[in-house]
Amino acid sequence: MSLGRKRLIFGLSAAAAILGAGVPMASGFASESRETDIPVADDSLLAEAGLAAALPDRPAGPVEEPVIDLDAPGDDFGGDAEPPATEAAEDGETARTAAINDAFDAELECLVRTISNEARGESRAGQLAVAQVVMNRVASPLFPDTICGVVYQRRQFSNIRSHQPNRSGPLWDRMVEIAIDARNGISEPVVGEALFFHAPYVRPGFSRTRQRVAQIGGHIFYR
Repeated sequence: MSLGRKRLIFGLSAAAAILGAGVPMASGFASESRETDIPVADDSLLAEAGLAAALPDRPAGPVEEPVIDLDAPGDDFGGDAEPPATEAAEDGETARTAAINDAFDAELECLVRTISNEARGESRAGQLAVAQVVMNRVASPLFPDTICGVVYQRRQFSNIRSHQPNRSGPLWDRMVEIAIDARNGISEPVVGEALFFHAPYVRPGFSRTRQRVAQIGGHIFYR
């Protein structure tokens, strides 16, 4: 056997011995710490390196991170947070229904009697204006703080004590409804903050010093 052939055989044998002994190769991966030294790589690179079996817990394909919606309600985060309590706002129709169920007491009777005495021949707006003047007086520090106190105040509403309205029929029902409306503040004020009124054919002293607000039907209103 020639020397050159012997050298070739020896070299091949040595290479085989080295491979069998597990000497690290220049692949970029450590033979005993593959899992700790492997950087994050895709599956094709790991397969080429023969390391796919070394990572049994690694899911195949890209890992999807959970998305948390910061604007989501509290119960979307596991149900620990309770939704805030909400109070349903009472709409106008409910408020009106509650007012119509208002009890007919002595105060409401005084207000209905005043509407009847002062404005029973007026339109609904004219009757409501008179009732709202009474309620404006109740709220004013210049007058008594009850409806009956305002109505029966001396020299304010003429003939109110002797007036006896007809307590049946649609006119009475409408005046009761208007009195309930005024007492509960259902309708918008038709004469603002007016505290006085008079018929056009008279001219009381307050008409020269008070600010005129409006004229509705047979009455002129002042604040």
